[in-house]
Amino acid sequence: MMNEIANMLAQKAGISPSIVNAVLPIVTKLLLQKSSPNQASGLLSMLPADITNIFSDKEKQEFTTTQQDHTTDEIIDKVDKEAGINDKIKSKNVVQEIMNMFQNTTDQKDLLGGFLGQATKKMDLNPFD
Repeated sequence: MMNEIANMLAQKAGISPSIVNAVLPIVTKLLLQKSSPNQASGLLSMLPADITNIFSDKEKQEFTTTQQDHTTDEIIDKVDKEAGINDKIKSKNVVQEIMNMFQNTTDQKDLLGGFLGQATKKMDLNPFD
């Protein structure tokens, strides 16, 4: 199932499946850290086991007892750096595709507190205007 998810996301984001496999745990962890403990608990129960099994029981407990704040820039920077993408627009696109998948999987439409809207507003996607 993870290969299917990675291939689908890679195609939509325009990057390789190996990069998606590197980014998926990063984005999932940041999402769970940024969520309230109650929301993180719900997300852990709704996300596919192939994704949630990435995390240890200790990490899952941390997600459901504490909340961390990550800015839009921090999320994109962390994905860009840790996955070795070195392209902020591609990093934003892959994060957006993962968040879209999570939103469709969980039927939660405002994951990360409007992160996608903030990211789109902050990034100049058309350098010619």
